Amino acid sequence: MDFSFSLIELGLMILLFIVAGLSVKQVSNKWRVLYAAPTFFALTLVILDGFDYFHFALYLGAALQIVALFFGLGKVKQKRALAIASAAMIIVHMVIISICPGYHRLPIYDDFEKAFNTLKNHYVLAEEKGIDFDELYAKYDPLFKKIDREQDYIENYKVWQQFTREFYDGHVGYHMTSGGLVLMAFCESYGNDYGLSLARLSSGEFVAINVEGYDNSYSIDSTEHDDLQFYTVKGSLQPEDAEANRLTLKNAGIKNGTVITKWNGKSIDEYYDEVTYYVGPYPDKENEEFDLPIYVAGMGKDMNYGDTYVPGKDVESKSGGRITDNPTVDITYIDESGEEQTVTAPSLGIYAPRMYDTMNKLYDGVNVTNLTWQEINSETYMLRISEMAYDEQTYTGSDYSEMTDKLRDEILGLKESGVKKLVFDLRSNGGGSPYFVEGIAQLFAPEGEHLTYYSAVINEETATYERDENGKYKMGVPSSYVGEDLWHDGEVILLVNSRTVSAGDDMTYMMGSFPNVKIIGLTKSNSSCQAVTSVHGMEFGSLSFSAVPNLLPDGEIAIDTYTDHVGRTPFDEKIPFTQECVTAVFDNGEDYLLNYAAND
Repeated sequence: MDFSFSLIELGLMILLFIVAGLSVKQVSNKWRVLYAAPTFFALTLVILDGFDYFHFALYLGAALQIVALFFGLGKVKQKRALAIASAAMIIVHMVIISICPGYHRLPIYDDFEKAFNTLKNHYVLAEEKGIDFDELYAKYDPLFKKIDREQDYIENYKVWQQFTREFYDGHVGYHMTSGGLVLMAFCESYGNDYGLSLARLSSGEFVAINVEGYDNSYSIDSTEHDDLQFYTVKGSLQPEDAEANRLTLKNAGIKNGTVITKWNGKSIDEYYDEVTYYVGPYPDKENEEFDLPIYVAGMGKDMNYGDTYVPGKDVESKSGGRITDNPTVDITYIDESGEEQTVTAPSLGIYAPRMYDTMNKLYDGVNVTNLTWQEINSETYMLRISEMAYDEQTYTGSDYSEMTDKLRDEILGLKESGVKKLVFDLRSNGGGSPYFVEGIAQLFAPEGEHLTYYSAVINEETATYERDENGKYKMGVPSSYVGEDLWHDGEVILLVNSRTVSAGDDMTYMMGSFPNVKIIGLTKSNSSCQAVTSVHGMEFGSLSFSAVPNLLPDGEIAIDTYTDHVGRTPFDEKIPFTQECVTAVFDNGEDYLLNYAAND
């Protein structure tokens, strides 16, 4: 982009050199607009790319043309001299950005230093989670220094994911802010696609899921349902024979639900210790273990976790050599006759799109507008709650009475029509306002006042939250609501998963204690509840983290996991992950979990 703007500016200077003479022959105030154009384009560059001192010569060259606006009609030589001077500055600018080693250098280490210090000073769960910042710094400082020297943005993404995993907190996350680099880093961080994902059934067996070549599975040539726009890059990351090899597993008889006994000669759970980072955080260890097989499926023969081979770019092998050809994996499985077989599957490209699609199939909720009701059967209705937000006007405030009044009328109407069960679909609920949660919970809570959370006492001088002699945060002002018990004789199911986070966890906690509410899911909710903030001003990324404590009435930290990494949100029933579930989700495209909740 910077070179494009430089060429535009240089072209304008050539044009202004010519115009200096034409403006005398054809007198018009419209020529003044042309002299303002270089400054306009320079300001556009600042808006799009930010102020950069490496662009100083370009900024100055463009600004010089403003001076020409005040020259009279006869000042042709002066105008041309300014055009030449500006052109010279732009050429100098182009030379600088071409040869200067510091230009557009990614501030990887500077970002780490700034984010780490902010996190160390303001993260509120360090004691509860046993975080040793000195130990973390000793571990990650040399890694980020090395990445900074090598300017490896892919490795930067990987190490940040490792770093944030150390906190087991759904609110701690790193986000790269450079659009194209984010996608490429994601694509090259999760290994290669061998035509399937992996999962562990509740019975303990590992099975193939989302297998290439079946109608409802992800396909390497698909551009549908691709909200991350993998299709814009994945073609260039595929081997030339990907299409010819795409039915390798199907031809071998592997389908969704086929039992996989070995991966390159080892049991799949033997790879767990090698998986050092994830797409997102898993505060609850049990939720983490459920997803581990999905990550293992990207690991090729003699390859380290996360290493991704793309055509023309070799990677280091576990044995220390280099992998320069398309990698493979040996998959041992049980065929239809009950015999153990092994097939060598070649890489079909990058694994990230299939992994992402697999997780969406498992974890996405009903794809309808937030707070939309849907009939499941004559006695059961579902309310989709994908985020704890009603509208832009109420989101930043605490008055959700309009939403509560609307839901109250709808709930009473359903009750009058004979509906007996309500299912709240909280799957992949990304959180939002706690007042939204209270606005719904009050309709179902037993009559009377209900305390939710206490704030913590802040020391205004140090801008930190105070702890008492026992190391607990001092309790401040409580929040509460008054229950209406509108559904006293009916049943409420909250359908959750590991992506039900923050205010989604709040609703699970608040309503989980009601006598007629049941919490179920393929996994528990995330278990992250503290208020969150972000480090802004980092040049290459931002870091979100828990920064404001929420306390339970007994003074304990609300919901978040401690050093045992065990979730503390209510959870009544784990939906069994069975062959029936695999078939329904990955072959038939059914919402098995919602149907289970409705019929539970």
